[in-house]
Amino acid sequence: DQIIDACEKAGVQLGVTFQSRFHESSRLMKKAVEEGRFGKITMGDAYVKWYRSQEYYDSGAWRGTWKLDGGGALMNQAIHSVDLLLWLMGDVSEVSAMASTMTHERIEVEDIVVATLKFKNGALGVIEATTTTYPGALKRIEIGGSEGSALLEEEDLTQWEFANETDEDEAIRKRTAGMTETGGGASDPSAIGHHGHTAVFNDFLDAITEGHSPQINGTEGRRSVALINAIYESARTGKTVQL
Repeated sequence: DQIIDACEKAGVQLGVTFQSRFHESSRLMKKAVEEGRFGKITMGDAYVKWYRSQEYYDSGAWRGTWKLDGGGALMNQAIHSVDLLLWLMGDVSEVSAMASTMTHERIEVEDIVVATLKFKNGALGVIEATTTTYPGALKRIEIGGSEGSALLEEEDLTQWEFANETDEDEAIRKRTAGMTETGGGASDPSAIGHHGHTAVFNDFLDAITEGHSPQINGTEGRRSVALINAIYESARTGKTVQL
């Protein structure tokens, strides 16, 4: 909120780096949602089951702290999947969560969290985030409804099935089955590809030169932070939190 307010007062652009929105596979899922191809959407889930060693957390004094890291597996690693889920599914109305620190030492934050969600459109969902599962797996986004289902693993659409098939669907399945070129951030942060970040930077430069808001501005970025804070509150209090 302070950043959004400062940028508005200064008359400058504010952009947030949620690079997963710029991947072709993510945009195909967004298009399918907007076209109503899933029918009545009933579920939306995000899974980030990654692995980080104790050495990872020990390598920097800021890692694993509330003040400088802002949170653990959810705020640091999984926030990109949280953003993607909200972008596809819409806002959440209530959340219930549990979190724990199970395998890492000398950190203040969670290394595992599970949250159940109710979206404003009535759909239900789950967010699972951890840095405790060796050797780590590709992050997943799943959307299901009365007329279709899609499963996104990193950048691969490993499921793309609809009751009303189009001529393009088979081509999409073939084209997006092997788009992930690395292991993502499953076990090695340096293995995360940079092409999505490049698209974010280009979009931000266009926003500056052309005088319009970037695709992911401060208000958009705030949505994921707000949801994660609500998840943390629920895990801390043991109560369902309304957003």
